[in-house]
Amino acid sequence: MQARTQQAWLFFHRWAGIIPGLLIVLVGITGSILIFEDELDVAFNAEMYTVSPFGNHLPLDQLVSAAEREDSAWKALRVSRLDDASERTFIVTLRLANGEEKQIFIDPYTASIIGTRSSLSSMALIRRLHGDLTLGAVGENTLGILAIVLMAMFVAGLVLWWPRKGRVKTALSVKWNGGSRRLLRDLHNTSGVYLFVFLFISALTVPPIVWKLTTPEIGPPAGSSAPASGPNGTRTKGPSTGEQTGGPPPTIPWHQAADAALTAVPDTWLGFILRPLGPQPFYLIRVFPVGENAVSKQTTVFVNRYNGSIIRVSAPAAPTWTSLLSADFAASLHSGAIAGLPGRLIMFVAGLFFPALFVTGFILWWRR
Repeated sequence: MQARTQQAWLFFHRWAGIIPGLLIVLVGITGSILIFEDELDVAFNAEMYTVSPFGNHLPLDQLVSAAEREDSAWKALRVSRLDDASERTFIVTLRLANGEEKQIFIDPYTASIIGTRSSLSSMALIRRLHGDLTLGAVGENTLGILAIVLMAMFVAGLVLWWPRKGRVKTALSVKWNGGSRRLLRDLHNTSGVYLFVFLFISALTVPPIVWKLTTPEIGPPAGSSAPASGPNGTRTKGPSTGEQTGGPPPTIPWHQAADAALTAVPDTWLGFILRPLGPQPFYLIRVFPVGENAVSKQTTVFVNRYNGSIIRVSAPAAPTWTSLLSADFAASLHSGAIAGLPGRLIMFVAGLFFPALFVTGFILWWRR
């Protein structure tokens, strides 16, 4: 490589890492924490996630009503569970008109409130910091641009490291007795090379997540009598959603939507159900095989919120190049969940190496 070209690569690699350095440290550390978010949350808040099971679960609407009962200004947005363990509480997320949210932990056997947590909890703050820097759309756009810069920076680092013929073994090793500067450089280079694929994937998957590069086709809007699609992708004629009556009919109950999804996808349990507070004409429901709770195993079901018909079923499928543009699939790659626990552990380590690479690179620049 010519000296001028190498200097250009080095200039870009160096400043692409130093200028957004604090953001790189922040997203790396928070990302590693969030990979084991559920496990950490349960460990620190076991009393809110655990009840004594007996009998059968109460209807979903009764649990939602219990959560909304204290203040009518709060409206239920979604209900979720971490897993299908019999002792697990249901979490009802409520929202105010100004966008503020809080979580209500409900005993599914008695509808009693086990605990309440605001959107300012420590884990929620970590999630916001990683997802949008607590800046909303501005933060998401910032992270999307940062991800593109990071991908280019990783490629530049690989180009700068690329060894001459016959020196690959040396380039992939660390000389522990070569002095502090040599040691730092070797650690910086080798860790970046060994983790290159995972670091690159962690950046590559950010734009589809924050910019929603593809959105699912959820079928006809409310008020349309067009047929919806069944579980196998065929079109099924559903009843009219209210076009003839001058407006949509009342929204069906939560449990009816959940039952429709569980019937469409047998041998599953309800992990998440969202009823948008806006005009969207569907419930968004995620179900999992019994005993599973990995994102890569979930099936997403869109249920017409006015008549209970199935609009669309998005089941796990073999990955394709276009599926990388899907936010759900990108999130599964981003967290390593697509490969189960080993994948999560690898991405946990990769997340911690974001700050490690920044620190070693900054010290090398400072001591140049």
